[in-house]
Amino acid sequence: MTKEEITTYAITAAVGIAALATLGEWIHSRRTKRTGRLSFGASGRPRSWTAVAPVLRVLALSAAAWSLVTLIGFNGLVRDRNRGDDVRHHVMVMLDSSPSMQIADAGPEGNQRRCVRAAEVLQSILNRIPSDDVRFSVCNFYTEARMVAKECRDRELVSYFAADVPFVITYRPGKTDILKSLNQAGEFMKDWERKSATLIVLSDGDSVASTGLKPMPSAVSDVVFVGIGNPNRGSAINGIVSRQDGSSLSQLARRLGGTYFDANLHNVPSSALSGINDTSANGSKWKADRRQLAIISLGASAAILCLLPLLLHLMGSSWKPMTPAAIRKLQQKGAAA
Repeated sequence: MTKEEITTYAITAAVGIAALATLGEWIHSRRTKRTGRLSFGASGRPRSWTAVAPVLRVLALSAAAWSLVTLIGFNGLVRDRNRGDDVRHHVMVMLDSSPSMQIADAGPEGNQRRCVRAAEVLQSILNRIPSDDVRFSVCNFYTEARMVAKECRDRELVSYFAADVPFVITYRPGKTDILKSLNQAGEFMKDWERKSATLIVLSDGDSVASTGLKPMPSAVSDVVFVGIGNPNRGSAINGIVSRQDGSSLSQLARRLGGTYFDANLHNVPSSALSGINDTSANGSKWKADRRQLAIISLGASAAILCLLPLLLHLMGSSWKPMTPAAIRKLQQKGAAA
């Protein structure tokens, strides 16, 4: 059960209980009007402060319902966390598997293959994501995108897919279609919780069309494009000259509302990963604050529901009916007279 679902269920329960309690108070009010003189003496009315009693009962019952549902949902989140099923954030890694990623022009020395440099940059990113509540998904792309790992916790597995694994031989030869691959990656992420995913694309870039790119689903909160390869010097491959096309990657980043970093010489800065690392803290804060508020609300509503009948009995009316002992005493005085 997600935080949004808990909130929805708690509010629904509170509103439903409030409606039933209001109906009950209305029926009770009609009945007390008929027996007003028997209950409150000649005036037929209780003390003025009792007018707030129906409102207090309705609010207390609603608060109790909200608190109980919230606490039950919180316990469910704790059980999910203990089982390792509590996912606070997703990281989708898109790895370029095109033949140009085998060119050795990357890195500070300019002699690393681009795929090896991509693996180093990705490893640096993984090392700066300490939370155990993050799930990693990996898809490789060339002429299309293919999911190779979905929602795994094994960072070594993610690093393995980024290493020199020849996925290119599994694709039909053709031109790198990064737009199609991004659209397919969006389909992979569309069922995740809203604002719960970060998309990281490691590629040497390619020319892109001005149309055909679909918006990312609501699950994606951050998009980071990481450029690999020498952006200044091209290398020949398959009859063309290939180099890191930073302009196309930067353009794609802007179109998706993300950021672009040239990681050929330097790693991705930690500021680009803040959306991943802050999510766990925000989730814990939500749980702690909401749970504490639910406990306080439950205690207050229970106190109101328990004390209100006693206050109504002791201070609800200025008229006090005669006790049996008082009636007998009055009868004795009449008989003596």
